[in-house]
Parts: sequence; structure tokens; C-alpha cells
Amino acid sequence: MGATTSSISSTSSSSSIFLPHASTGLPSPRAVAAIIALRNEYELSIRASKHLECLLKALLMMGPGNPGRTNPLSATQPGAHHGAAQNAHFGGARGLNELLEELLKRYPTAVGTMFTDANIKAIRLIVGMRNKLIHDISYTQMDNRTKFVEAFKEADKCLRAARASFLINEQQQTAKTKKASSCAIM
Repeated sequence: MGATTSSISSTSSSSSIFLPHASTGLPSPRAVAAIIALRNEYELSIRASKHLECLLKALLMMGPGNPGRTNPLSATQPGAHHGAAQNAHFGGARGLNELLEELLKRYPTAVGTMFTDANIKAIRLIVGMRNKLIHDISYTQMDNRTKFVEAFKEADKCLRAARASFLINEQQQTAKTKKASSCAIM
């Protein structure tokens, strides 16, 4: 019991690394290493899930018709994760699996281009192990921590790459629109 308490309290003092950046809404890339280093598997599964939820919410804020690059998850906004407007913006999705489903529903062409079946399975593996740890009373430790960590790293990499791709596409679209409007003026 003492080891668990000390590992939790030691991570609490440096918990700001886990918080989303105030301007982007994204967790720090350094957070991945900090999460992987957690010894407590319950905390590992919860922190990994929250991290990926944050990345998925950032992706859902992008795209046509969305207010875009404003940070819906700023740590400075009290209750930002729980507001009705926030949930409506994410299609009512609250958990990691629901957010993934909402993303795939909004961007069906992303499957196969930005998200492979392996990426989707990695996220679902994290959801499954986390849920099992939290809800199954007989499940007290991960079957395969290494597999969980690899799935987490893969999911983080995939979601960050998808966000970068969305940003590039958005910038190209903005440039085309500006060029078209300047041609119309001439």
C-alpha cells in the first residue's frame, strides 16, 4: 500500500505535464513518456485514456463548420470537459470509445488514409483494458502491460499525425480560397 501511495503522490506533484496546453488543447508530447513511466497500472490506464480523449477532442474541433483551432479543453476553463455545449460539439460523446466512433462517423474517408485498422484496434485495446481494470472486480492487473504501452504510443502517434494532416489540409484550403477570391476581385 505504501508504494502505491508514494507513486501516486510523486506523480501528483508533477501533474501539470499531463494537462493540455492552454493554447492548443493538446497534451505535451512529453506526457507520453511520463504516462508510460507510471508504475500503477490503474493510473497508467486512466492517464492514457484521458490523454487520447484530449487528442480526439482536438481532432473533433477541426474540420468544416467547426470553430476550429480554439481550445475547447483549456485547463483555464472550469468544467470544460463537462459542459453541455462541449458534449454537443463532440456529438454527445464522452468516453474514449464514443469519441473514436464520433470521429470515424464525421470523417469516414479517414479510415484507411489517416487511421488504419491497426490504429483503431490500438485505441480499442486501451479502452478494453482500462474498462476491465476499472469495472471487472477479478481483473487486478493488465494481462500485457507492454502491449498496452505499445498500443498507447501507436494511438498517440496516429492521432497527432491526423491532427497535423488536418492542419495542412486546412491551410491548403485557406490558401486556395484566398487565391480564388483575389482572382475574382481582379
